[in-house]
Amino acid sequence: MSIDDAAWARMGPEARVRAAVGLLDERGDATGARPLGLGVREIMEIERDQPGPVGAAYRCFLALTGAGFGRFLVSSDVFYPLMLGLREAAEDLLAEHGVNFRFEAGDRVILMHQGYRFDFLRGPGPDPEVWSYNEPDGPFAGPNAGGDRFTDWLRAAAEREAGLR
Repeated sequence: MSIDDAAWARMGPEARVRAAVGLLDERGDATGARPLGLGVREIMEIERDQPGPVGAAYRCFLALTGAGFGRFLVSSDVFYPLMLGLREAAEDLLAEHGVNFRFEAGDRVILMHQGYRFDFLRGPGPDPEVWSYNEPDGPFAGPNAGGDRFTDWLRAAAEREAGLR
């Protein structure tokens, strides 16, 4: 199964998250595991962890899969509780490499991969942009705008996991 591009374009942010998670769930690509969603209490803890907003798409992701989903994004700190404190870890990584970059008040770090790469949400609204920093890009290289919305980022990750990309 794949996600139809025309249908994707018509979906709202929460429907897009459900479609991306459904792609993994239906194909069994999460090693037979079921997505482990978070409750209101855990999502509120995540909200308080960083100053950036939790938009509708990211909130839906947390509610559906915030505690993990088999091998999906397995070597990255993206699921609860490992994702708590990611903004501080990202700030430390930037300082360690002399990167002159400051997060904006509304930025929210959502993923740290093995201590050298992170992704964060930037911008208002239900489905903000995803920006990335990757240590191997070289000394003093700062984060880059991915241009993708969170739901596009999630879809690409789900399709890679499902072997569609």
